[in-house]
Amino acid sequence: CFSGTWSSYKNLCCGIKVIYKIRLMMQINVAFCNRPSYDNPLGGDAIQMLKTKEWLEILYGIHISIITHPNELTVNFNIVHVFNFATYEITNGFVEKAHQLGIPIISSCIYWDYSYSIPPLHYFMGYPSHIGKFSVLFYRFLYKNVTAFLKRPRGVSREFKKYTQKFIDYSHFILPNSIEEGNLLLDFAGIKKADKIRVVYNGVELKDTQILPPELFFSKYKLPKDYILQVGRIEYLKNQLNLLYALREHINIPIVFIGQISDAKYGKRLHEIAQKRGNVFFLNKVPHDEIASFYHYAALHVLLSLRESPGLVSMEAAAQGCPIVISTSEYLPKKTYFSKAPYVVDPLDISVIEQVLLQAYQERKKFDLNIKDFSWSNVAAQTYDVYKEVMDKTY
Repeated sequence: CFSGTWSSYKNLCCGIKVIYKIRLMMQINVAFCNRPSYDNPLGGDAIQMLKTKEWLEILYGIHISIITHPNELTVNFNIVHVFNFATYEITNGFVEKAHQLGIPIISSCIYWDYSYSIPPLHYFMGYPSHIGKFSVLFYRFLYKNVTAFLKRPRGVSREFKKYTQKFIDYSHFILPNSIEEGNLLLDFAGIKKADKIRVVYNGVELKDTQILPPELFFSKYKLPKDYILQVGRIEYLKNQLNLLYALREHINIPIVFIGQISDAKYGKRLHEIAQKRGNVFFLNKVPHDEIASFYHYAALHVLLSLRESPGLVSMEAAAQGCPIVISTSEYLPKKTYFSKAPYVVDPLDISVIEQVLLQAYQERKKFDLNIKDFSWSNVAAQTYDVYKEVMDKTY
């Protein structure tokens, strides 16, 4: 029996509604869908997925399951969250199954312009000493204007465009890591309406990490001091060749690569050039809790990538106080993440790369990453807001 005023009654009902929604959000089951090999090697999409899961569970108590096959999806899930449009055959299986079951779909597209990062055809016969701008632009023109009607190359093909349009259509919301990424995705798909776009930043590990003492670090890994570092898979789009080639005459500068080889021909060519140059060190894997020490002792971290969204290793390096050299805005969302970065270079212009690297190596200006925006707790908060929006519409 309620004897209060009408205003009190409305406030009570509002409070009950809020409590119900909070309890509903804490009880929801979310499926995080990714390719079966997401952790071998561990790429940017997998790191984004795993860290988002960790912080959503810590901060909001949401129950999240990692799903690697569409058959694992059931009506017990309230939201299906898919990661990475590039693996479109696998992603399509998740999207189709969720659509059949009537489960709301959230998509982290993890997209950028793939036309720069697809190896030119003649590279399959053997990689050159460096990646030339003319050949990349020439083949990019062919990819975008001729082979766009074929099933390959996969990143610019008619088939990929068709699936991208489908994923956008079936999704309640699309979560690019930047507005630049969202605009590129819609432009590629030929969609003008941006009503489904909700930007969710990529995050960076900000925990206080124990840095190995210098004596232990340098004796354990047998590295010289003042080295240039690049962390990431050994493959064409990461463009390690141009880093080596730009510094081919500066053999006094040590270069350290950390990452697994995912393109055997490219890796073989990189090792050949590195052996000829000398003072180059390769580490396949290092313990995750020791990566921060590599950033800490590096003179620079260099990522001349041909596609990043946004480049987690650059963010990690900056967060550890390591000066960074990154590619220009054609290749990554510079405005959102690195608008004030002091060392930015066209990754295909060898002479400019050499000039910028030598300048950065001497000056070593640090980039102040906006820690508040790019913390994983903020990524979780942005994702949670989207989940609430979905739940408000469907429950």
